[in-house]
Amino acid sequence: MSTTGSLHYQLCCECAKWLRSRKNCERWETPWKYIAVELNVYGTENADVWATNGWSSIVVEVKTSRSDFHVDFKKKYRSETWQDQVPGNYRYFLVPKGLVSPDELPDGHGLLEWENGKIVRTKAATYRKVTNRADIIYLCSILRREGFPQKIYNYRGAPTTIRPKQSQEWMELGSDKSLLGTSCEGLPVTNLTQEPDFEIE
Repeated sequence: MSTTGSLHYQLCCECAKWLRSRKNCERWETPWKYIAVELNVYGTENADVWATNGWSSIVVEVKTSRSDFHVDFKKKYRSETWQDQVPGNYRYFLVPKGLVSPDELPDGHGLLEWENGKIVRTKAATYRKVTNRADIIYLCSILRREGFPQKIYNYRGAPTTIRPKQSQEWMELGSDKSLLGTSCEGLPVTNLTQEPDFEIE
């Protein structure tokens, strides 16, 4: 997990906001509705940014150096044995402009580049079939962290509603409790040149 003030973490947040924009969903896909930044899970790989629209999922790995990009190829989840057990029907790398060329990417991966204060899609990812086991792991982790109780939800007749507890994000971000209850939209962007060129819903 990267430090809060690092370029890596700030690009993760910019990516999350970019995915939340309706104009940035994949072709034929509905907008990405649920997005997690640097969520640590057990049983599958920990993605920098993960999102789902309820129909498919997307993973974005943020790389700010060439060495970090090459290390990614050595992860055990990159082997053929694990390919159907990792999250993401679409998989991307997000890098500063010019750090990585499209022909260096693994098969099917797309490329996003940070250029002049905004994210540009240089190469689109191709849809890949996965078991979605990893995506269920991500969803269950989010539900648990956000305080959704383990119970039976019976929606026959009167709807069942709950009010989720406030998540303890400070546990994920370190000891800085000033970030409690905040999201990427509220975090300062100190190393980036300008704000995104769209409004966040």
